[in-house]
Amino acid sequence: MSTHQPYMNLIRSALDFMNADSPSTSRYINYIRTIQNQIQIIEKMENRSLNVGDWIKMAIELGRQALKRDIGPKRIAESIYPLVDGSGQFSSYAKISAGAATHLLLIWTGTIRSIRPEERVLLVDVIAELQKLYLSRNEVI
Repeated sequence: MSTHQPYMNLIRSALDFMNADSPSTSRYINYIRTIQNQIQIIEKMENRSLNVGDWIKMAIELGRQALKRDIGPKRIAESIYPLVDGSGQFSSYAKISAGAATHLLLIWTGTIRSIRPEERVLLVDVIAELQKLYLSRNEVI
């Protein structure tokens, strides 16, 4: 993932949302709109759609920041869910164990060797929370 300004804006928006105490529904809706706009900017600049590799790298970076700020996996998952949900690529990882999904995603994105053990533990917890969000919002009735 590049570190140019639009990616930094995306990460900053997620960090701001994670740091908010009990965000309201309207704040969450505004956050989602901000994320969607930033994604569109990145996609236009890079002339491609964001993919699983992009959001897993973002999750790692947010996880690093969260460890510094003592922010939990549920808040991280809520912060990156708009990106994950928009990718349309998470469904294949939603129904396997969080540990297996994390391992596969780290291999697929080439980040398995660059992540520290404490970051990996946090990432597994974030993936588990993302799975809960995904499954609760995509239940088949």
